[in-house]
Amino acid sequence: MLAWRIDNYVYIHGANNSRLIRYLGKSYQTCLTFTLFDGWVLAKSAFHHSAHYRSAAVLGKFELFGDNVEKDLLLNHFLEQIAPGRSHDVRPSNQRELAATMLLKMPLTEASVKISCHGVRDEEYDLDRPVWAGVLPYKTVVGPLQSADSSSDIIEPDYSAAYGERWFSNQ
Repeated sequence: MLAWRIDNYVYIHGANNSRLIRYLGKSYQTCLTFTLFDGWVLAKSAFHHSAHYRSAAVLGKFELFGDNVEKDLLLNHFLEQIAPGRSHDVRPSNQRELAATMLLKMPLTEASVKISCHGVRDEEYDLDRPVWAGVLPYKTVVGPLQSADSSSDIIEPDYSAAYGERWFSNQ
């Protein structure tokens, strides 16, 4: 399930024949959760191993969009968050494609965020144990691009602006 945020709403989309999307479109109370894993916390005892993460839970009811014009604008906004400039380069969605896609939005009126970023918390009696302890960071890197086109005259786009320091670098 793909989701994105615009202002104080979170959006999701899916096929009209998706049972989950149809269910959520009926405005039932829902909890939507997100988690980003940032690394392992490795202690001197197995019991005290942990993880660094960022997570959020959003509570509310989804609203259904029926208007294809607004749906197209919101889907293109999502595409621009992934690959800036891409919505101007590709073929626009046609009416059949938009009609086959359900778009839902939920207001961000009730949400909870939890961040775990503490260091190792070993017991006092384990501190002299001769084993390494610390954090094993985990980072997501975006790129490099992997072309699906065999034509060499198509210029590779630069989407790095959307990803900042997470963009792939050979350095």
